[in-house]
Amino acid sequence: MGPAELCERLDELLLRLMDELESLQGKREALNQHIEKGWLCLSQARYSMGNKSVSSLNYSPHMSPLTLLHCRSAQEGHTCFHVKRQEVGPQEVEPQEVEVIGALDQKGLRRRKGPVETPKPQSTESAAQKGHTDSLTQDPLRWFGVLVPQSLRQAQSTFREGILLAAEVASLQNSVDTTQREWRLLLAQKQELLAQTG
Repeated sequence: MGPAELCERLDELLLRLMDELESLQGKREALNQHIEKGWLCLSQARYSMGNKSVSSLNYSPHMSPLTLLHCRSAQEGHTCFHVKRQEVGPQEVEPQEVEVIGALDQKGLRRRKGPVETPKPQSTESAAQKGHTDSLTQDPLRWFGVLVPQSLRQAQSTFREGILLAAEVASLQNSVDTTQREWRLLLAQKQELLAQTG
């Protein structure tokens, strides 16, 4: 690579680095705003519902993540982060059997005491699996009641957007680091080339 090509490549990398830094600064500011807004909405929900109504004591004992972070290497050598969100579906409600009390075809007195059938206990594995699948499909807002305040819903959506922004910020930061490394290597090559010719 000649000195002119090296200088041109350094200029391209520097312009790309400045664009990435500007974008990174904007994303970081947006992330900070989302976090502040989320905590403000959460504190408003605590104020309206009561301090003990919105706490970690309301968390489900069988929690599982609804948002996953995937990492993959890009062609330029940096790592990209992608957020994959599992959709919250309606809970599966099993139809309840209607218990018939008394005999419909008999008239007169009926005998109340008789052989009692004990219900068969479910196996612990199937109960644990059912509880696990319910926690997968359950909206975390339901942990705090059926009618939650609007501020709690806003806090949830703000934090979800914040997670997306955090992944973008991490990808941009990784890209900036890769570009800086490449720029420094080319700058060292340019200085060596200038020292040899000069």
